[in-house]
Amino acid sequence: MSTQATDNIEKEELTRLLDRIGRMARGLQYCHGLNPAQWDCLRFIGQANRFSRTPGALAAFLGTTKGTASQTLKALEKKGYLTRVADPDDKRVRHIELTNLGANLLSKDPLNCLDRAIDNLPSSVADTMAAGLAQLCNGMQSRFGGQDLGICHECGHFAGPSDTGNMICGLKSAELSCEDAKRFCVNFSPETERS
Repeated sequence: MSTQATDNIEKEELTRLLDRIGRMARGLQYCHGLNPAQWDCLRFIGQANRFSRTPGALAAFLGTTKGTASQTLKALEKKGYLTRVADPDDKRVRHIELTNLGANLLSKDPLNCLDRAIDNLPSSVADTMAAGLAQLCNGMQSRFGGQDLGICHECGHFAGPSDTGNMICGLKSAELSCEDAKRFCVNFSPETERS
């Protein structure tokens, strides 16, 4: 068998494995009265910084319309898992926060079983998979126009610590808590783009 034929078989097998894992992961998320989109929403709100906990940022993350994201948020609010809070600086903006009930449910995330499975892998395999899957995800995002999210303190807009001990977002010219600086940001710009 030629090298090209072997490479094609390996690519097809990898595609099948990724699809199978994705289907299993989706199937696990029909639990606790939620569907996969609602779990994705809870995870996003639990991991996003304060600038990113908005309906628009959620829509960008999910790759959906603002209307669809709003319906998901309304369903989770109705169940008591989320609440909307007015921005102290701009009353037109409403931030979404996890309630205690939502945080408790998120601790029972059905995808935690993936964490346990990954823990059983040798670290070299997990590291290689993480690097490869990150490249694959970035390639898919670039191809299909998905939102590039990253961690605040790794962002090109990150301006370091403030005089008050918080962190500064250069894009928003605003302070972030040290905890928020470790979270996802919808305005993420890769560090290499810093001017």
